[in-house]
Amino acid sequence: MDESTTVDPMVIAAGLRKLRKRRWFLWSLITAYLPAIWTSLTLTHSDRTTGVLFGIWLILLVVAVGFVTTARCPRCGNLFHMHGVTPLYLRSCLHCQLHICADKKK
Repeated sequence: MDESTTVDPMVIAAGLRKLRKRRWFLWSLITAYLPAIWTSLTLTHSDRTTGVLFGIWLILLVVAVGFVTTARCPRCGNLFHMHGVTPLYLRSCLHCQLHICADKKK
């Protein structure tokens, strides 16, 4: 998408809401890891059950990272969190510098 082309603010707002939902899912999944493992170990006293829980968590984490890293910027159309091959989970687009909360600031 050409940067000189103006994009409807409603399209940008919808795209940023989608980005924020994906980011919240990823960060929620990361913060849920320790309590989930601790609860599993406390309740089951089984390393095997905890290992299965870890495997499920790891698969969910890979899927969540994939969703977040492949999300496109609603303004410029490039990958929001990727510039090259390394993902950077910053709060601005790595290409056009659109902030993740730009629609809320207006």
